[in-house]
Amino acid sequence: MEKISSTCIYCGVGCRLNYVVESNAVVKVEPFKEDEVSEGYPCLRGLTVNEVIHKNRVLKPLIRENKDEDFEEVSWDEAYRFIHDHLKSLEGNEVLFIPSGKASNENAYVMQKFARAVLKSNNVDGCCSRLCHANTISALNMMFGINGSPGRIEEVSTRDLILIIGSNPASNYPVIFGRVVRAKAKGTKLIGVNSPLNETSRFCDVNVQVKPDTQLVFINGLINELIRRGVSEDRKSIQGFEQLAETASEYTPERVSKICGIEKEVFEKVAETVYSSKAFGIMHGMGLTQSRNGFLNVVSLLNLLILKGGVLLSGRGEINVQGMGDVGGVPPGFLPSLVSKDVLEEAWGVELSEESGLNMIQALYLNPVKAVFALDVNLALSLPELESLHKRLQEMFIVLLHHHFNYTVNFANVVLPIAMLIEGYGTITNWERRIRLVRKVVEPPGEAKQAWLLFKELSKYFGCEKLFPYGDEKEIFREVVGLIPAYKNVDVEKVYRGEDDWGTKKPAFTRYVPVHYEGVDYPVSKKYPYILVGVRTPYLFLHNELTSLSETLMNVNKKDIEACYMNPEDLKREGVSDGETIILSSPCGSLKVRVKADATVISGTIKMYIHSEKTPVNKLVPLNYTFNTFTPNYKSVAVGVRKDSS
Repeated sequence: MEKISSTCIYCGVGCRLNYVVESNAVVKVEPFKEDEVSEGYPCLRGLTVNEVIHKNRVLKPLIRENKDEDFEEVSWDEAYRFIHDHLKSLEGNEVLFIPSGKASNENAYVMQKFARAVLKSNNVDGCCSRLCHANTISALNMMFGINGSPGRIEEVSTRDLILIIGSNPASNYPVIFGRVVRAKAKGTKLIGVNSPLNETSRFCDVNVQVKPDTQLVFINGLINELIRRGVSEDRKSIQGFEQLAETASEYTPERVSKICGIEKEVFEKVAETVYSSKAFGIMHGMGLTQSRNGFLNVVSLLNLLILKGGVLLSGRGEINVQGMGDVGGVPPGFLPSLVSKDVLEEAWGVELSEESGLNMIQALYLNPVKAVFALDVNLALSLPELESLHKRLQEMFIVLLHHHFNYTVNFANVVLPIAMLIEGYGTITNWERRIRLVRKVVEPPGEAKQAWLLFKELSKYFGCEKLFPYGDEKEIFREVVGLIPAYKNVDVEKVYRGEDDWGTKKPAFTRYVPVHYEGVDYPVSKKYPYILVGVRTPYLFLHNELTSLSETLMNVNKKDIEACYMNPEDLKREGVSDGETIILSSPCGSLKVRVKADATVISGTIKMYIHSEKTPVNKLVPLNYTFNTFTPNYKSVAVGVRKDSS
């Protein structure tokens, strides 16, 4: 048996693990004791990768002309010709490319280069980034001039107070939360502002359950109270302070308590605790970002962070979602790190399109494209308004590049087998912008290829093979570092020796941007009197296509992910008993689901897990999104409840 250290495959914390390999199979996963990120304490998801990596794999290229037909196994040459024949007559703006935060920097970079340079399409948009923290990145760019987090994981231990708002790190980022718990044991105070309560809440010194999508009011209220009590001159001298003070003055404790549905005394206690903090930290998540107010929510939160001179400690969803965006996995302009069209044309030796490109919401719903390349994603479950989405996907030519079969296969014309992250070499950039080497742990099964090699080979059919002269991943990463300003100080040799390096983290500037609360996204009505909130469990990941393959994780998870959860008083009011089947309905769909009584759920809200393919919660999520980033509202959807009469 051989022991190989490489990264995890799951979340944006980006832990390093030891993989025990025998006969080209991962038989066990162990902690990497020297890992600076996990400190030798990875989560259970990472320690069970061996249970999922070799199951339910895509082994050969599959094609079909019509989606009501069975797939046919073909050679790679046949698959490439099939794709070329369907794309050769399309304009670049008729094709969407969706890279993945689960893929390496090298694979994501080559995919977006193929899109822009070969098919002349700037419609490149990473799934996890658009749907989760696009609002965070946009706000950071506007207020700090960087598109990555300025915080580091080790700063958790230096905080005397951490405000956890719209986030459940105990579930989503167990390794970060392990540091939080150890900091708490040494005196760090925790304040949780969430709706509903979650696994993190039981560790918090103070828990505040605000009404869904009212967090901006709460944050602006804190800003008002801090300014009223007095802030330092250096904080006052930052651009925008006077306007911030004027805006925040409207958010009195009385107004905050009324809109948020909390007691005034609770709010004032939190305000005093935040004011007294000398080393303030913030963790936020998708409870803050995934709403129509998501961008404004994050802007307000960063105003508070600046006012306190605090540290941002928020994680990201997938292991390389930060890197995927850094290397070009988003549509605005060309590359997100301010690489111009002229620079790219000179570097690549090809003329590029001048169109700014569509994001996935535009390309799938508003101005539907004709073809989609999807890399390592499950878009048929991830996006809102699923019934409408599925009709559109049926009409599009879909090329799915994946290592495992998932729900999106049902809508594909082509399924191409690719290697998993740890079945190849490359790099990832975690939530801190820490760049880490990914070592190949095992060879990919069947005929699976590295995604970058797949695009290199496919480019030959379009007469563009000279654009991809790479012999290995290191050559690709060298091109990335040479092009992207955020990576200009990265040492390629150092990273490929297995030592971590860093993308740009230092803010270019700091400024306040005052914002007002614009009301709830989905006000309830007589027909839709409840607010549905999507949540996650600690042991499952995303839509559970991989973690469902782990017997350990499925046994450890005690949450019924195919049920919804309501306050007992609401159940009584609806005449529904615990365990009965109900029908949830929204303006865009309905879902039959069992209901369970849960006293921790605020009256007027319904909690539902996002993980089950059998109860796809996104059927109930209408196409409503943040005005500037197009991040859908998953966290405050108005729904109705009725008994199932069937």
